[in-house]
Amino acid sequence: MSDKYDSLQEKLRALEDIFLQKLPSKIDEINDTLKKVVECPSDKESMIVLHRHLHTMAGSAGTFGFADLGIQARVFEAKLKPFLEGDAWSVESLNEYARDVHAYFSTALINQSKPINGIAESVQEKEKIRSDPRLIYLVDEDEAQNAAITTQLEHFGYEVLRLHHLKEIAVAVATRRPDVVVIELSFPEGRVAGVEEMARIEQIERLRIPTIFVSKSSTFESRLLAVRAKGDGYFTKPVDVVALTERIDAVLSHDESKGYRILIIDDDAVTSKYYATILHNAGMNVRLLSDPTQVLSVMTDFRPELVLMDVYMPVCSGIELSKIIRQDNSYLDIPIVFFSSEADLSKQLDAVRAGADDFITKPVASEYLISSLSTRAERYRSLRALIMRDGLTGLFNHTAIKEHLASEVLQARRNGLPLALAMIDLDNFKQINDSFGHPAGDQVLRTLARLLRQRLRRTDIVGRYGGEEFAVIFPDTTAEVARKVLDQVRIAFAKIQQHSEDVSFSVTFSGGVADMELTADADELFDVADAAMYLSKQSGRNRITLA
Repeated sequence: MSDKYDSLQEKLRALEDIFLQKLPSKIDEINDTLKKVVECPSDKESMIVLHRHLHTMAGSAGTFGFADLGIQARVFEAKLKPFLEGDAWSVESLNEYARDVHAYFSTALINQSKPINGIAESVQEKEKIRSDPRLIYLVDEDEAQNAAITTQLEHFGYEVLRLHHLKEIAVAVATRRPDVVVIELSFPEGRVAGVEEMARIEQIERLRIPTIFVSKSSTFESRLLAVRAKGDGYFTKPVDVVALTERIDAVLSHDESKGYRILIIDDDAVTSKYYATILHNAGMNVRLLSDPTQVLSVMTDFRPELVLMDVYMPVCSGIELSKIIRQDNSYLDIPIVFFSSEADLSKQLDAVRAGADDFITKPVASEYLISSLSTRAERYRSLRALIMRDGLTGLFNHTAIKEHLASEVLQARRNGLPLALAMIDLDNFKQINDSFGHPAGDQVLRTLARLLRQRLRRTDIVGRYGGEEFAVIFPDTTAEVARKVLDQVRIAFAKIQQHSEDVSFSVTFSGGVADMELTADADELFDVADAAMYLSKQSGRNRITLA
């Protein structure tokens, strides 16, 4: 069992301990509120509070493995609903209900037994192996080409280990597993020795390493061999390193955590933290909110890709809260999933009619929860990408980057943090299109986009502002720091060799950087950074200028 799995179990057990510690006070809350209802059956507010306490107990007890306690709380909750909806208590029925509830919860702690293998024990955690920077094994006897490819890949931020002989691969893999192997198809040992050696290593190590083959041959037979060897790519020599990098990125993206942003809104702090821990360990970015009145500011700051909320909460119901969220056109398409112990189908349908996309009943198997939320968040992200992303580079488009800057400026002002904006423009881009054609120009744009994504932080926001112009938002960063970071990217980009048929060429860019010390207006910040960028152009290009 992996260390990560053990760590997850420890976190979940710690939350179970907290639940057990708080259980007596939760039962006291139920009994105290029940007493108020008995003393004043017309006290609707106390009845609503009692219903919420029972609802919370039904969801949390089942989550932490106390199935009987959860089921009985759900029964008491169901018996209370008709009176919440207008039925009048008879003295006899009220007293009977109160005796049953009080008697059960008074002995609940004594009679309850938790299964040894509860929900926490059923969580299956897949190991994720991640090295940073990503490690590439380059296996080829052609030392000159190896050196050229290594230099290019290092500019893109990869770590490269060059191996010259087949016998070196097995030892290297046993010492440190690479993220990708780029290997020649043919060696002195045989015409397809590269394929055979990778198959042998896979059998010995009992793991599959993503493999990209290179060869002087472009025949159908050679390509078929690579496919049958489960190759993830095939390139003919001389290798187009930009295209090779694109393929490596595509291969590695399958292993990347999606990092979906999930907002959980629930007043039951322990149970929501339990499920948040499960989602976090599945690679999701989770924010917890217990106060519904803060939802709009949290939506602005966190920009969730899915909202998971309970139906019953203080201040307002989940149904009312979902309607508030849907009032903002920016959130019309965001998935809202109700997560509640409510088992009444009509209530679930009411929630869906209010604008929810799904209803999941607590307790729920962690695998189902992860799968269900991932599917909806991925669909939302894909649809948003069609609207907000540039089709060529995959970066945010003009509209999206302006919206992001406005949001980031507001957040920076609210939190008193710095924020920098950089504007970038490729030098002599028209000459590139005229000399090498528009496909080569498109390749240059994709290369710069990829380099920016790789060299900058995940929190930095990159967009294609238009044509050959790019914008980068640096949250919590001063202009001086942003300039130094961008200058490193500029130097690396200038060293990358672009290819057009048999011709190689390099490209540079100029940039300008401004921060909120100059202006806190988003539109003005664009203008100031743009002016600094044009100053770089006028000063000889291939440089970064501070506003």
